[in-house]
Amino acid sequence: MKKTFLLTLLLCAALGVQAAPAENTLAFYKAQAQLVPAKPTTQERALAQALADNLGTWILQNSESKQVPEALLLQTQLYLNSENAGAAVVPFFKWQKIYAPARVSQDMLEKVLQGLHPSSRDTARQYFVAKTAAADASAQDKEADVLYALSKLYGRNFYAPASAAFESFFERFPDYEQNDKVELWYGDLHRANNNYLAAIAQCQKVFKLYPETPYRAASLRLTGDIYADMKETTKAMNAYAQVLREFPQSSERGIVFKHMGMLEENNKQYDAALMDYNKAIELLGKTDAAYEAYYGKADVYKKTKSFDEAYQVLQTTAAAYRNDEYKYVKALMDAAQVARKNLKDETKYVQSLEKALIAYPKSAYSSEIMYELGVAYEKQGKAKKAADLYRRLILDNPTDKMASKAQKRLSKLEP
Repeated sequence: MKKTFLLTLLLCAALGVQAAPAENTLAFYKAQAQLVPAKPTTQERALAQALADNLGTWILQNSESKQVPEALLLQTQLYLNSENAGAAVVPFFKWQKIYAPARVSQDMLEKVLQGLHPSSRDTARQYFVAKTAAADASAQDKEADVLYALSKLYGRNFYAPASAAFESFFERFPDYEQNDKVELWYGDLHRANNNYLAAIAQCQKVFKLYPETPYRAASLRLTGDIYADMKETTKAMNAYAQVLREFPQSSERGIVFKHMGMLEENNKQYDAALMDYNKAIELLGKTDAAYEAYYGKADVYKKTKSFDEAYQVLQTTAAAYRNDEYKYVKALMDAAQVARKNLKDETKYVQSLEKALIAYPKSAYSSEIMYELGVAYEKQGKAKKAADLYRRLILDNPTDKMASKAQKRLSKLEP
């Protein structure tokens, strides 16, 4: 009898330590979350933080559960309730980019973004709404997509949770075929959050521990970029030189020359900077990086008071990017400013703005261009031409602030 009692007691104890089903555990967390009011006390904020952390463990343990999206959203809300918006960024991005919900709460998004530095919030919005991984992508690919977005963001309370997300990924997916790339993104996260030495260590890790990676040259170039951020010019130039020496066929060479040009320009080595910018333009084609190299050249010419050359470079830049509205219009507007401010040439000023307006009459800058042209026509004694342009501006963009300014000038021109 005594033996039977002991066996029964042990059986009950064994049953007692079995984990509750996943859905029951989540239901428990949901019930506990209801105890946290909209305006929590210090103790209630601590409860919200603990529940959110517990949910993180539940999500890892039940990654295949259909309730994971719900759990991520609850975790996000609990971190917000704990006044730790920085930690809320990670689960909210996972919820959106891995599970692609049909509706995104704009109100919650704005609350989450408070966990980032103001300089990072627009970037976060862009990555948040950017195209997610394909529906049939692997779980690793989808989560890597999240990490890529996180790697571009900066925030004091966000940095540690984001780092933990990277470490968790490497722990769970040590054999992921693109871990070399994810390692570099981890370096980007460190760099974005001003942990420069950790960023360099990540780049060196890829260079030394992934001998077959196609990103060895990129890891060296990024090392140079980080040293440049640190104002360690000699170390940066050494890293760039190593790329050029050891990877003569790499596509990184164009970026290297552009960044060498930037360093030399900052150090007033203007002749060397121009040579490097020219080489960068030659290698980079019609890319965004080449556009930046063109602008580097123009800046050097302005700094050396070679304003005719600066004007011509900006005209050449516009011609090279004729099919890109933003780049074309911006280059011509900047050329116009050089013409007016530095060359004192009103004809070139007007010609540059006219070219931009004719090519892209509905650009984001069209109201500004029309107004400035109208004022220029007035100075040239072309009152009718100015009035016609003011009317066009008012008709095309009636709510634009330039429209009210144009109306005032038009009123003075009309009888």
